[in-house]
Amino acid sequence: MFKKQILGSLLILSLSCASLTAEDTTTCTTIEAIELIGAANTLNDSTDLSYTVLQNSKDLLSLSESLLAAGSAANTEYIAAMLELADDIGDMADRILEMADKILEMGEQIGDMADRIVETQEIQSANVALTEANLLQAQKNLLAALANQSDDE
Repeated sequence: MFKKQILGSLLILSLSCASLTAEDTTTCTTIEAIELIGAANTLNDSTDLSYTVLQNSKDLLSLSESLLAAGSAANTEYIAAMLELADDIGDMADRILEMADKILEMGEQIGDMADRIVETQEIQSANVALTEANLLQAQKNLLAALANQSDDE
């Protein structure tokens, strides 16, 4: 779900940035950076939660092992089922951690992509400014040529 949300936001922002003028690109890149930072914070929260689930499952396994060791008064079938459940929870927590690692890696790749987008927009802004300056100079040159031509006549 996070993957679709982040990629969707990035696509929408990229499309909206493509239609902006040179003066608006600073606002667009700021918005992109803020949203990507928010997405990264969400990914970090997900990882923290995964580590908490893993620790809880390990604690549950430790508790169930101590109950099993306590011995004769406990129902061995119940303890075996509890140990199996704790083991399953541990496996699930491991899978969640693996997924969180993949999500974080993807978040880093999105961050790299955003950095490249910002750099491209900075280059494009400089190119637009240079093009505007060249057009202005061309207009001045044309006006000067026309003025010289009218003076010669």
